[in-house]
Amino acid sequence: MEWKYQTIEREGFALQVAKTKNGGPPLFWIGSALYYPRVIPSVMAEKFEITVVDQRGFAKRSSSSKETKEDYSLEKLLEDFSFLQKELKIPACPIIGHSGHGYMALAYAAKYPDQVKNLVMVSTGPSHGSPMFEAEVYFQKHASDLRKEAHLENQIQFQKNIERTPEDFFIHYCVSLEAKGFYQVPFPSRKFWEGIHTNKLAFDFLFGEVFRDIEVSDFFQKLSKPIWICMGKEDYQVAPYYTWDPILKEFPEIKMTVVDKSSHLPFLERPEEFLNEFQNALLGR
Repeated sequence: MEWKYQTIEREGFALQVAKTKNGGPPLFWIGSALYYPRVIPSVMAEKFEITVVDQRGFAKRSSSSKETKEDYSLEKLLEDFSFLQKELKIPACPIIGHSGHGYMALAYAAKYPDQVKNLVMVSTGPSHGSPMFEAEVYFQKHASDLRKEAHLENQIQFQKNIERTPEDFFIHYCVSLEAKGFYQVPFPSRKFWEGIHTNKLAFDFLFGEVFRDIEVSDFFQKLSKPIWICMGKEDYQVAPYYTWDPILKEFPEIKMTVVDKSSHLPFLERPEEFLNEFQNALLGR
């Protein structure tokens, strides 16, 4: 499937957009317009007309002014997504956020309900705060010795990488979690990050503060849209699937699927199963 790319300037950020053109039902996928087309499976890209847009953490800055945390506030990101959805004439449709971008999709669906039909959160834990402590417990209890050894080696390489190119901290960090985030060990995930720009302050602020303190229940209470959460059973990168249980008891209408033999990218590792579950969730079965 061929992706078409363009760049849209907004408030000093060059936001990239990637889109499939196949006449299928529209999907609005937020995150990185370079990263996600590399991992979205062809079976999904061929069936849906997917638009992937950058969040500011991945956008090159076209402004010379000094960046601040306010530039990367959740409110600013949501305004970007709304602007892009209208600019690109994307009708109300499912919005998808993976990992930390799941919180962005959640907040977007709550703020702009008229622009969203369904909310999909993939490999997103209840927060990046206290539930994340359970990720290490889960890893130590269930991960194989091979996976644990690979993770230790990756941490050593991580330190070397950030000393060499500290500006790419977020990319080095994500690559260092390969053994926790991919079912196959080892897995060459750096290829997905080639040519991608990151703004370190954005990730320090969003993932280190905003997503650490997020209260997903507050957003769920505002939503009347169908919600589907998908987690990889062997995902050791975020809070494990069972940390959602207390929240899902409060919101029994929310559907969650746990995909076996997959980790942090279930759509990449189990594309057919992911697509089937995704479609079932959209159809309300």
